Amino acid sequence: MSWHVFWCKEKEQTLVMQNILVIDDSDDIRMVVVKTLASFGYATREAKDGLEGIQMALNEQPDLIMCDVTMPGMDGYRTLAAIRELPVIASIPFIFMTARVGREDLRRAMASGADDYLIKPFEPEELIEAIMSRLERHEEMLYDAAKRAEKLRADVLHLVTEEMKAPLNGILGAAAALMRDHATLRPEKIFARAHDISDSALRLNHLTNKLK
Repeated sequence: MSWHVFWCKEKEQTLVMQNILVIDDSDDIRMVVVKTLASFGYATREAKDGLEGIQMALNEQPDLIMCDVTMPGMDGYRTLAAIRELPVIASIPFIFMTARVGREDLRRAMASGADDYLIKPFEPEELIEAIMSRLERHEEMLYDAAKRAEKLRADVLHLVTEEMKAPLNGILGAAAALMRDHATLRPEKIFARAHDISDSALRLNHLTNKLK
């Protein structure tokens, strides 16, 4: 498939503008990457080093981060490690860009928690395919997490509802009996019914406090 056909076909599928943060100390590389992404419909932000990139990620929470490995000061590995330790941005998909092609470099990149690894120089279609793949996988993970959370919420609600039925039925039953028979009940019987209502109410109160 030619790059023109690939670009046209995939661009039609990009309906929501997503924000990509590009971290690289090379102005030329950032310009090329940003230009490619912008032409494909992505919003972009640029950072020239790891510290600036981390601050931008915290401020803007991009949909994906692309980061050079070899940078002065804070390199890509340290940048990724810092991002993974910050809960608000820890789960953002992260792709390394590097000219290093050794097996140890690839192993280190994957072991560090990166989601993908692009070897410079890469073609525009390689860049776009990597980004689309990671964004799609991230969306699937978020969807699965939301489904699990919803199931857990439903299970907890069902369990709590079932646990509440017994004390609630106890309160209703004792109150109904007390109203029905109050004219003929001796004081000790009235007290016993009131005691049953109090016990059931305390159990119900205990269950509701566990939900706070």
